[in-house]
Amino acid sequence: MTFTTIEAVDAFRGVLTHEGGLRESVESLKSGYGKEEGLTEAAMLLMRAPSEIQEKAGPTKYPVIHLYCDRIESRPTEKLRRFSGKVRLVAEVRVSQDRLEGITESLLLYVDSVRDVVERNSGCMRDGLYLSSEYEVQIEPVRKGGLNFLQSAKVACVVIVNRT
Repeated sequence: MTFTTIEAVDAFRGVLTHEGGLRESVESLKSGYGKEEGLTEAAMLLMRAPSEIQEKAGPTKYPVIHLYCDRIESRPTEKLRRFSGKVRLVAEVRVSQDRLEGITESLLLYVDSVRDVVERNSGCMRDGLYLSSEYEVQIEPVRKGGLNFLQSAKVACVVIVNRT
């Protein structure tokens, strides 16, 4: 049986939302960022869309994490497998606020929380889907977004797929 791309994204979403996932990571890391007050829980969307289009489509509640697959590599290194390769999944974190002060700290808190979840949960996610501990982070500069300031970062991680 081969895999579907949505299956890999759903498995990654499950890792981020299960007990011991993103919510717990944010709670444990927020004191290191000087964020003692309650934080808004990030919504997770299966979408790859620029923020300009998303904001034009309707009101957006920040912070938001977009989950999507941006690359599939077939590497037929394992014989007799229908698919053997790598899938690159991205968790794009976006934060927005009306003041510049603290926007980068808020973004980095959520980025570090996603990284923490990936580091702690590397291994088998589902049958034939293995979350690697390797990841890449790209942090974008602050820019004008809608009525406020917006900053985003991408956490790209690798899922190894082996299916017969």
